Amino acid sequence: MPKISIIVPVYNVENYVGQCLESLVRQTMSELEIICINDGSTDSSLSILKEYASKDRRIRLIDKKNEGYGKTMNRGLSEARAPYIGIVESDDFVKPDMFEKLYEAMREQPVDLIKCNFYRYTVAGGENIPYSREYPEDIYGKIIEPLDYPAVYSANSSIWAALYQKQFLDDHYIRFNETPGAAYQDISFHFKVLSSAKKMKIIEDALLYYRSDNLMSSVYSPLKIYCVCDEIHEIENYIRTQDEKRQEKLWPLLTKRKYYDYMWTYNRLAPVFQYAFYEKMTAEFKEDYAAGKFEAVMWRTSYDKENLEQMLKDPFTHFMNTSKRDRDDRIKRVNIRNAQFAETGFWSMVQGEEKLTIYGAGKVGRHVAQRLTAHGIEKEKLLFAVTDRESVQEEIDGIRVKQIDALVESRKDRLILLSVKGEKQIAMLNHLVHLGSTNIIVADEEVLSYLK
Repeated sequence: MPKISIIVPVYNVENYVGQCLESLVRQTMSELEIICINDGSTDSSLSILKEYASKDRRIRLIDKKNEGYGKTMNRGLSEARAPYIGIVESDDFVKPDMFEKLYEAMREQPVDLIKCNFYRYTVAGGENIPYSREYPEDIYGKIIEPLDYPAVYSANSSIWAALYQKQFLDDHYIRFNETPGAAYQDISFHFKVLSSAKKMKIIEDALLYYRSDNLMSSVYSPLKIYCVCDEIHEIENYIRTQDEKRQEKLWPLLTKRKYYDYMWTYNRLAPVFQYAFYEKMTAEFKEDYAAGKFEAVMWRTSYDKENLEQMLKDPFTHFMNTSKRDRDDRIKRVNIRNAQFAETGFWSMVQGEEKLTIYGAGKVGRHVAQRLTAHGIEKEKLLFAVTDRESVQEEIDGIRVKQIDALVESRKDRLILLSVKGEKQIAMLNHLVHLGSTNIIVADEEVLSYLK
């Protein structure tokens, strides 16, 4: 019988999943089951999982259709057989003694969950990097009740830098939000864990490498921007089920989290998406402010409180004065107020561009061009961009071909539709970022579905 069940959700991570599994099968603690759940990957991830499963009997492989992160994680929780649960994202990897250390700390002082620190890993930085220290120094090694330590709620969710009592999760029925195709689904899970736990321990060791340079991660997708709202609303619904005393403690914690999570999401968006999200954000903040939910918030800085007050006083002027990137007519095109934001926003951008650049002239790029013209986009409006101009003809399928470096140099805000297979996307995204391009859409499965 395994002592720990490690859940590994997998979706199109062929470049990383091998390193992840290698770090798990080499753990100093051997009494593990590693539950790998393939969520309908379309790259070679499943083949890599099968190869590892054939070599290590501790790996349980579940292959299913694509249902999203929430359903995938809940499937893992229902399949787990061990008394303790670990979570490792398939683009991260862990230290050899991670689960032995967490297990021994749990056995020494049984608690609902144990958390550790982690490294923000990038290929450029390597493994010898400073680790994240997001908790107050005076609580390391102590047993605490999270509700008595608000600073714990302000730290990164980092649900993967932890070990959980399975019985604790089951008793409180703590599961993931199953919003289809969503992202950020660790937020509501983490909040419910902290709010339900009576005993929690944090150890100082950094035991996991969190990959922060995976440009294909869902947090970088502009088509997922309202998913953070779904998670916050899930927590709001959860708080409303609690008694009055607990609600009094929980609302300020959530409202603070909501402000900073919404602002982080807003600040990372491309200009074309910013104003639509800004309107939704300010509308919710006004409602929360009127309900008195901001009164007990412990702000990180006085500037944040002032920023909120200015935002609520005159939202449009505040937006025009503080938006960190170009404020032009692209903002006006995204006049979206409903759940169809992603698809409608995509077509608003595409149809509003004078020239639409398709980066990649191979099979995917030609398919994208064909579907765009089928949807009424004139060929004269399209342009293929390639990295190596010397090996490509002047035109492909009647569409002109140019070198990407020259195009971006002449106009860095040019809308670029990156249209290549998954294994090439990261290198080409890095190239675009290096050139200074900021207005990029990746032709992933979701975008391609709009072109059917």
